[in-house]
Amino acid sequence: MIGRHARLNTLLASCVGALAALFVASASSAAQQGDATFRTRLSELLAMPFASDLTGARNAPVIAWVERRNGIRNILISDDGNVPRRVTNYTQDDGTDVWGLALTPDGRTLAYVEGGDPEYPTDTPPNAGQLSFSGKQTVRLILPSGRQVLAGEGHSPVFSSDGTRLAFSNGGSLLIGRIGGKTAPVFTTPGAITGIRWSPDGSRLAVELDRGSHGLIALWDVAARSTRLTFIPPALASDRLPTFSPDSRFIAFVRTREPLSNAPPDKGRFWSLHVYDSAARAEHVLWTAPEGHGSRFAAPEGLSLQWTPSGQILFPWEGSGWRRICVLPAIGSTEPHCLTPDNAEVSSARLSQDGNSLLYTANVGDPDQWRAWSQSLSGNQPVRLMTDNDEVTKLIVAGPDIAVMATNATQTAHPVVMRAAQQKMPVTPILPQGMIFTMPQSVHFRSDDGLDLHGQLFLPPGATPARHPALLFVHGGPQRQMLPAFNAMGYYSNAYLMNQTLASQGYVVLSVNYRSGSGYGEAFRNAPGTGRAGASEYRDVQAAAAWLKARSDVEPAQIGIWGGSWGGYLTALALARNSDTFAAGADFHGVHDMTEPDHPGLSPAQNRSAHDMEWRSSPVADIEHWHAPVMLVHGDDDRNVEFEQSVLLARMLTTRGIPYEDHVFSGERHAFLRMQDWLTAYLWMDSFFDRILVHRN
Repeated sequence: MIGRHARLNTLLASCVGALAALFVASASSAAQQGDATFRTRLSELLAMPFASDLTGARNAPVIAWVERRNGIRNILISDDGNVPRRVTNYTQDDGTDVWGLALTPDGRTLAYVEGGDPEYPTDTPPNAGQLSFSGKQTVRLILPSGRQVLAGEGHSPVFSSDGTRLAFSNGGSLLIGRIGGKTAPVFTTPGAITGIRWSPDGSRLAVELDRGSHGLIALWDVAARSTRLTFIPPALASDRLPTFSPDSRFIAFVRTREPLSNAPPDKGRFWSLHVYDSAARAEHVLWTAPEGHGSRFAAPEGLSLQWTPSGQILFPWEGSGWRRICVLPAIGSTEPHCLTPDNAEVSSARLSQDGNSLLYTANVGDPDQWRAWSQSLSGNQPVRLMTDNDEVTKLIVAGPDIAVMATNATQTAHPVVMRAAQQKMPVTPILPQGMIFTMPQSVHFRSDDGLDLHGQLFLPPGATPARHPALLFVHGGPQRQMLPAFNAMGYYSNAYLMNQTLASQGYVVLSVNYRSGSGYGEAFRNAPGTGRAGASEYRDVQAAAAWLKARSDVEPAQIGIWGGSWGGYLTALALARNSDTFAAGADFHGVHDMTEPDHPGLSPAQNRSAHDMEWRSSPVADIEHWHAPVMLVHGDDDRNVEFEQSVLLARMLTTRGIPYEDHVFSGERHAFLRMQDWLTAYLWMDSFFDRILVHRN
């Protein structure tokens, strides 16, 4: 099967060169036929299948994932890497999310969540589809017979180690039930349940609770069904990521403290690794991160603690300035030993089925190239698992198999299964008929303070020496990284697709990875003075614009900028500060006023100074210099960036007579849930830039 995968990539790559002339003719024809043809092409691209939520069975070669196709989400299951079967039957692009997948250890039963918002599971479920009565957030089971069973309202389902029981949460309530039977709440406590872990012997659950100012870990005895909760002794901090030892006696966890807003980056020790002995009811500090690099805990979603069979604990740490997987024995006081290579970041990590090897994804050797690796716990050199050049940022284990979520320049996220030296693709993504992508070029340039910046350049197919209009894309987050490939996140997969489409329209497009983003080490991610502390990342936006302006194929007077969320903030900042450089911008749900309430722990004078810097870092602070047209897009049920941020900007633009175009999606969240809304927004943006940049209307 490895040959099949390699041949497919070779064929797709050769098509890019062989059919470039056809693409030019296709683009020209589309322009002649007008907006209807362009709308059809963009709709077909957004309808491409996109995979997410990959999960695997612990003891069987079974994987499951969510496939979004034409905006409709359904669940697919593959056994032994073979052609998958669809186990749900959703038919509408109504914004109903499907997420939170979990398989029993034997892979025969699946749990998932229907509805709700994975980022805000305790909030009121969204209603992007404008239904008369909004849907609920429910946990559902698909039994071996294929029959679906409603387990109850809630989220985050987790099966016991023997696969006979299911636990899930609903706000501060924990619910447990037998598979196929009734589930019932066993306790309700203040705060929100943010994590559930079964002990390997199935006798207890460790529950992570968020109470705002602090976090606790509660233990629930399943057999005793006690009327009282037991807590690991809490602190004036947040206890996170509880993980049982193989014998179920010990629980490792991380204790974090939030630094003050003005804390020096090289001062303070803000997290520690702890072990709780449930038999002795005693907890001790195993290790505390020292000052300097890695003194503040940082780990992407899904990267947790793990116990080895020999009683060691694996954990992420940035002690060298890069996120690595390190190891400590659960007993004894020693310094951690880091297993994964330095100068590379790990995005996901799992122990192999036998517990002897660490499997992980990391950008070893090139920060813009993510690969899958295997490394013996004894410390041997890492071995690359895949032979192709796919970007791989997530890895799971399913019995004897390893499965990854892969993307490349022409393929959206799709699962690849590996067993020994073979690779299988349960699903082969297919491009819409007649569509060819431009191959993005990885480029480098420097900011005015000498920082090395990475980006991706999209050129119009068959580009000539003539000058073209240009667009700068700034991602959100800001802790994100754009790659010369489709992104594994749906929001940025759509953005990559739109950058491709804009290039096909004749724009030179540059996507810049500015400071405060991920993938380039802790110093880059935590660069001083970013955001409301000084907007230092705007230097990188300026450097990218200067790099574009200096190109012989770019018309300097026709440079625009677009982005969403933090990218919307930088878009607005660019127009407010440099309408002389940026002739137009498209701002999706951006932040426009960065001022915050008083910060705890700061004096009145310190707070006044902080607020002054927050204001000066805001787009609205430079509104007097703003004269370039802007398009504003926002969903009015946004839980990440307040809708009022765009309302405020529109009021200020109106007051000063600055031209703008505004669009609102009623009921939509931050990352639009309906494909139709992405399509509509991107069509608005394409029309806007065509009028303002190309035809100067």
